[in-house]
Amino acid sequence: MKDLYKKPSLTYFLITACILVFFLEILYGLQKGSFGDENFKNALKTLFNDYGFSLQNLLNGKYWTLLTSIFIHVDPEHLILNMLALFFFGKVIEMSLGRKKFLLIFITSAIVGNLAFLISSFFIGSLGTSVVGASAAIFGIMGTAMLVKPLEFVFYPYLIPVPLILVAVLYTLSNIGSFFLVVVNLEESNISYIAHIGGLATGMLFGFREEKSKKGFIILLLLLIILILSPFIWVIIKYLEGFNYIVALSKFFR
Repeated sequence: MKDLYKKPSLTYFLITACILVFFLEILYGLQKGSFGDENFKNALKTLFNDYGFSLQNLLNGKYWTLLTSIFIHVDPEHLILNMLALFFFGKVIEMSLGRKKFLLIFITSAIVGNLAFLISSFFIGSLGTSVVGASAAIFGIMGTAMLVKPLEFVFYPYLIPVPLILVAVLYTLSNIGSFFLVVVNLEESNISYIAHIGGLATGMLFGFREEKSKKGFIILLLLLIILILSPFIWVIIKYLEGFNYIVALSKFFR
């Protein structure tokens, strides 16, 4: 059975699918106008609204947007950053747990992330706003990887090998802090941090189920402490140094 997982074929397939969908988005926009003009941008906005996930689409019976939204990306930066993360984290999980579990984590994390976004939109944001991108799914994969392979070295976000757990903790801290800033109206953002958090939590649950050990419990406990303390840490550092490290981290990891 181990021979089946020597190559992360499903990870490559998902990356290829996202890239192909992005090129189809561009082609669709070019049918309506020239690259970058208003007609082009409006066409893409219509596409995002029709195939992205939102309460409006859900009420209209477009349940498939729970899945189609995963493969749509807003711009090249959005696509490239997500595909790099999927490459590094995805192959770790696929080669460790197999394709079926990898796909289950990927899809479930994305759906939970979308639903978390939907719930949060009742309190912050707009109910008509659509969410797109594979970020929640990737955060789910990362959440599993940080419990199953915490000391696996990855070359992400830069070409320097670092333990996966370190990258995961920084991402977690960045997203929790950024979401806190949005909630208290100190920062505006078009990034759905709550979807990331929903995906991450889902992936961690899968990881804890796979890694039923003292190591997994300790990692979960440390992350829980980080989640609880991160807003207070932000306030203390801002007061003492005048440096908003949450904003810096959120910009660094976008």
